[in-house]
Amino acid sequence: MCFMVNFCVAVNGYRKRVNDELDFCFAMGHPLAMFRYLQAEISSLAVGENLKALRAAAGPGVKLCASVKCNCYGHGLGLLLPTITAQADCLAVATPAEAVHVRRLKYLGPLLLMFSPCSQPVANNRDVILRELIRRGVTVTVVSQQDVDVLAAMADKLEADVEVHVMVDTGMGREGVRASGAAELVEHIARASRVGLTGIYTHLATSDELDKTFARQQISLFTQTLDACDLGPNVVRHAANSAGALDLAESHFDMLRVGLAVYGYQPGQAESARPKLTPALRLTGQLMQVKEVPAGSRCGYGLTFECTRPTRLGLVPIGYGDGYLRCLSGLSQMRIGEQLVPVVGRISMDQTIVDLTDAPAAALGDVVEIISPDPADPHSVENLAKLAGTIPYEITTRLGHRVRRKLV
Repeated sequence: MCFMVNFCVAVNGYRKRVNDELDFCFAMGHPLAMFRYLQAEISSLAVGENLKALRAAAGPGVKLCASVKCNCYGHGLGLLLPTITAQADCLAVATPAEAVHVRRLKYLGPLLLMFSPCSQPVANNRDVILRELIRRGVTVTVVSQQDVDVLAAMADKLEADVEVHVMVDTGMGREGVRASGAAELVEHIARASRVGLTGIYTHLATSDELDKTFARQQISLFTQTLDACDLGPNVVRHAANSAGALDLAESHFDMLRVGLAVYGYQPGQAESARPKLTPALRLTGQLMQVKEVPAGSRCGYGLTFECTRPTRLGLVPIGYGDGYLRCLSGLSQMRIGEQLVPVVGRISMDQTIVDLTDAPAAALGDVVEIISPDPADPHSVENLAKLAGTIPYEITTRLGHRVRRKLV
C-alpha cells in the first residue's frame, strides 16, 4: 500500500514537473511553442475592406461598433485589433475577462460589455470584477434596477463614474429588460449617483432569415420604447447586428453593432443584394502520412469507409479537437494544389483522413487547404457550415489553440 501511494505521488510529481517545464519553455519562446501543424492566415486587408463596406452601408452620421468577442470570432484579437480600431468607433465584448484583455492590449476607446456582470453573487468575486471594469473605463450593460444599484454602490466606493447601456428585450427572450419596463429603468439610472446612461440597445432575433417580418416588429417595438424613455441627446441607440446592418436600414439608428460581417462572412439569407464581403481566414495544414491500401480496406473509427479500389490515403493533422466538426465526416473536402480531395471515414480528435487517389502528385509534407477564403469553394466557411447544418459563426469560433494564427 505504501509503495503504491509513493508511486502515485512520484508519478503526479513528475507530471507536474513536465507541465511546468513545458509552460516555462512556451513562456520563454522555446521553438516548441512556435510549432503548429495548423496555420490560419488572417487577412488584415480583408477586415479593413469589410469595415469600409459596413461604414458605407451605415450612411452618414451612423457609428460603427465592432464585436471582437470570442477572440474576434476565432480570428485572433491580438492580430486584428489595430486594423479594427483604426476604423471602428467602439468595440463590444461579451465577458468581463474579454473586456480586461482588450484594455491590456492598450485599446483605450469606448468598450461595451454586453453581459451584465451585476447579477453575479458576491461569492463569485462580483465586487472585484466590478471594481476592475469601472477602473478600466468599461461601459457596462444593465438590465434591471438592481444592476444599477450594485454599480452605483461600487462607483461611490471608488469615487469614479461608470457609463452604462440599457439592453431591451424586444422579443428575442434572451438578456434584457422587457420593453414595458425600459422607461422605468432609464428613470432609475437618472437618479443613481455616478452612473451615466450613454446607450440603449436591443438585439434582432431573425434578421439573418429571409423573412424579416419579426425583425421589423422588433424594430418597431424598440422605436416605441425609445419614444417612451426620457433619453438625453448623447444616448446612442443601436439595434443592428451584421444582418440588420446589411439588410434593414431602419435598424441602423445611431450605431451598427456588427460581428460576423467584419470578418467577411454573410449572415444568413438576404432579401436583396448585399455589399461584397471578403473572408479573412484561410486554414492550412500538411500531409503527415501518405499510404497505399488495397481495395476492400476500411478506415477510421467504426470503419465506416470502405475503399472500392486501390486507394491512396492521406492524413491531415486536424480533428474535432481543433474545431473541425466531426459531423463533416464523409461530407467535406480539402484542397491540395489545385485538386479537391474528399474526407473519408470519421473525423478523429486530432486527425482526418482524405482520399488522394485522384491526386497522384500529392506527397508527404504538401500543404493542405482545409478552409478556403473563397466563398464559392466547397470548403469555404459558409459551405462547411451548410454541410454541418450550422452557421459560419460556429466554424470560425471553434478553431482551437493548436491553430497558429498569422497575419497576412
